[in-house]
Amino acid sequence: MKTILKKIKKSNRVAVFGHQSPDGDCISCLYAITFLCKQLNKTVDAFIDDDIPTRYKFIDTSFINNKIFDKENYDLFISVDVADKHLLGKYKDAFNKDNQTISIDHHAIRDLVSDITYVEKTASCAEILYKLLKLSKFKLDSRVSTFLYMGVADDTGCFLYDNTTTDSHYIAGKLIENGADMSSVNYHLFKLVTNKTHELMKKIDEIVEEKDGIRYVVVNQKFMQKNDCQKSDFGDYANTLLNYENTKIAFTMFEKQNKVYSLSFRCLKNYNVAEVASKLGGGGHNQAAGGKISGDEKECLQKVLNLVSEELKRGDKNANR
Repeated sequence: MKTILKKIKKSNRVAVFGHQSPDGDCISCLYAITFLCKQLNKTVDAFIDDDIPTRYKFIDTSFINNKIFDKENYDLFISVDVADKHLLGKYKDAFNKDNQTISIDHHAIRDLVSDITYVEKTASCAEILYKLLKLSKFKLDSRVSTFLYMGVADDTGCFLYDNTTTDSHYIAGKLIENGADMSSVNYHLFKLVTNKTHELMKKIDEIVEEKDGIRYVVVNQKFMQKNDCQKSDFGDYANTLLNYENTKIAFTMFEKQNKVYSLSFRCLKNYNVAEVASKLGGGGHNQAAGGKISGDEKECLQKVLNLVSEELKRGDKNANR
């Protein structure tokens, strides 16, 4: 972390990046690293090659730029919460041997190579950014504390997921002490159900499939066009599916564009969906991961089901030993 701080101090213009399909942890870390760079009097721009999901619109994300990106304008590139270079989208070429790069992450399975890589197996990447900010000795105001609390809360499922640690609770407590708006974050991420989402849930529940402990749903472009919706309107639906009785592994398969599907996996603690996602060009955590697959809907679904079934058998076998 001291090396990272020294590297930022020596830079002039910094570009910071989050991953596609950004979640609360990614957005919070992007704001935190932007905050740090500004405190060090650096010019900094933040980029994500994707739209911000509706459920995070309650917090001001205007710091994320929509400007034309020119890598020649920057002398340092920093990624946060990014495990795979492809998740940088159109910005992935900035992370190459010709540029000064830093990666800060908490994913065990990763392939993004940087000059400086800091990886710590924490529940959320926001916990790492909290430690980095504390090391910098800059005062955390209520705004950055709210962002970081959002990251910790989102990646731990409001402290219900098995990845939650004592550090998660401790850091969340310190952020609340610093003025984090816990009530607003918890309401918008874990309590609020819009009328539109309520109606969509009734329709999507009708197409959910279940087989031998696997619960899943495929939402194609035809469904989304008919119901005037997008993936972000469903929130973390894979986690909702996992909550059903007798479900061991759950996943959603959303068609983001023609024959290109976004995958989200969730599982109980005896299983590892990060391994499944890694075979589909994605990654994540043991119990929460994501990926992408392209091709015919039925063929893609069958490929995913085969991989999930293999992981289910492996987990069941180990549990019975």
